Amino acid sequence: MRVLGASCSRQESSEAIMIQAFQNRRLASLALLLLIAYCGLGYRLVHLQVVRHHEFVLEAKKNTTRTELFAPRRGDIRDVNGNLLATSLPAKTVFADPAFIGNYQANIARAVAPLLGMTEWELFHKLQPQIRTITNSVGQPMLRTNRYVVLKKRVPLDRWRQIKATMENLDFGDTSHLNRSQRTFFRNLRKMAINADQVEESLRLYPNDELAAHVLGYAARREINVRSRRSKETLGMDGIELSMNKQLTGTHGWRETEKDGRQREVATRRVHEVAARDGQNVFLTIDARLQHVVEQKLGEVMNRFNPKSATAILVRPQTGEILAMANLPTYNPNRPGDVPEGREDFRKNRAIMDVYEPGSTFKVVAVAAGLDKGVVRWGERIWCEEGSWKWRRARSLREYRGHRYEWMTVETILAKSSNIGASKIAVRMSADDYYGYLTGFGFGRRSGVQLRGEQYGLVRSTKRWRDDDRTRIPIGQGIAVTPLQITMAMAAIANEGKLMKPLLVSQIQDEEGNVLGRPMPTVLSQVISESAARETTRALQAVCSKNGTGKNAIMDFYSVAGKTGTADIPIKGVGYVHGKNLASFIGFLPATRPELVISVIVNEPAGGGTGGKCAAPCFKEIAVKAANYLNLQPDLMGFDQPLVTRLRQEGQDIQVVRR
Repeated sequence: MRVLGASCSRQESSEAIMIQAFQNRRLASLALLLLIAYCGLGYRLVHLQVVRHHEFVLEAKKNTTRTELFAPRRGDIRDVNGNLLATSLPAKTVFADPAFIGNYQANIARAVAPLLGMTEWELFHKLQPQIRTITNSVGQPMLRTNRYVVLKKRVPLDRWRQIKATMENLDFGDTSHLNRSQRTFFRNLRKMAINADQVEESLRLYPNDELAAHVLGYAARREINVRSRRSKETLGMDGIELSMNKQLTGTHGWRETEKDGRQREVATRRVHEVAARDGQNVFLTIDARLQHVVEQKLGEVMNRFNPKSATAILVRPQTGEILAMANLPTYNPNRPGDVPEGREDFRKNRAIMDVYEPGSTFKVVAVAAGLDKGVVRWGERIWCEEGSWKWRRARSLREYRGHRYEWMTVETILAKSSNIGASKIAVRMSADDYYGYLTGFGFGRRSGVQLRGEQYGLVRSTKRWRDDDRTRIPIGQGIAVTPLQITMAMAAIANEGKLMKPLLVSQIQDEEGNVLGRPMPTVLSQVISESAARETTRALQAVCSKNGTGKNAIMDFYSVAGKTGTADIPIKGVGYVHGKNLASFIGFLPATRPELVISVIVNEPAGGGTGGKCAAPCFKEIAVKAANYLNLQPDLMGFDQPLVTRLRQEGQDIQVVRR
């Protein structure tokens, strides 16, 4: 029994030891697992709090930090006298909620449509409630009504106030007998049926509509990236709006702040706040009154001769300032898309983009170059071959309309517009010398005017010249120029041989009126000598005489120097077509002390009108108005200056005041 008891005791002790060892192993395993878990947790904490600390800080800021953008106001464009040509106004997007309208669409359309610039039927249709079926996130069909119907975007604030006042005063007859629910309906209709977005937009406005449209260009709303956010901004698309876009645009402002869980700003956590800087105001050399005169007179040319297009430019020769630049047909920059279908050329600034063969107006270059080079002398007589001349291997050159000129001076060559006389002067120079004068006058290169899209024109290298080119280029064939290039070339002659860079911007101001920049007149080159310029001017005065081709440009109290041009228009594969021509007149006044250069170019007048008949009279009408407006001092005898001054002050146009 003792042996059995001892044996049982040893067995129990052995089992206890085994159980204890097993429990210890379990505890050790559990402790190891806990240790591994804590190590993993510690590693994770270190990874999140140390390794990826910066990443999560940025993520947290994204959830609480908000960046608000402040759009700058686009600067104004004004004329040389400060008259407003383009401005920006705050505007709203006006929308409707048909749920508040009931059956009163006709009442609202009748009252509000004129203010929105819409027809009553168009607005009535937009105000109709529409129900559509959509599918929600779990695939169930749902009915939804149109609670937000955009009626018009970019509505000026004053117009929105008128709409709001009109809605608040809508008359629905006697409502005193209505119950409370019905009165609430009408109250909500007046206040909530037509509303506007809280966010303001910017409306670019051109108060004079078509005036100087090709100079101003137009602007449009486009999306841009600002501080990693998308924002709509008014950007220039053409004209001064495009070329001066950087100055006009300004700089966005922004505010970085924190918001709480309800998206309310925590003002004490506002980090950065930078105010928007408005765009600068650009003042042009354009004079709005002269621009109006030019466009009005070009309109009369369009009505009388029905040409494809017409262009006119006014320039101060001593400074290169452009006082007016006009093209017809034109467009309204407030609605740049409203042009006839397929006629996008209505928006084309032909003064710098059209390239054409100038014809006889180009003869002045050959004469001026010949006088400067010394290959011809003032008063020298040149034999003009009785109407037909062949030089080397060139085709025979004939006079316009079969004229049979004999001996002619420099003066009569320009006065009668002799093809042979001008070509004979040019071929006395070497090709390289004549080419140097062409480029010196600014042909074949951009003038540097502050507008985008200016064309170079076409002046081929002398290596590509043949004998035909030597005789045809001097009469304005085989070469292509822009209206501005030929105008500035004539201005160089008026400015004692100095070619000026054309100026279109007179100054730039900030919003407080401080002048930030003022482009100065720039002499590009001394093309010809002063004496050659004076002699060329004398010859151009002969053009504007009773015996010259520019007799219709003669003025009573101002001497005029100028040149007519009637250029046949070449058609590819056909050649020059008689009756399809470009008529022009370019001149300046007073000829003795030039203050104004005016060019008029009429493209394909009906019936093949000449420069003397189509363009010269328009030049004179513009010159009379401009001389009176600018109070230019007459230089011809026979005027009563005190009387002229008094009548001009009374606003009258003075042409003839004989003693």
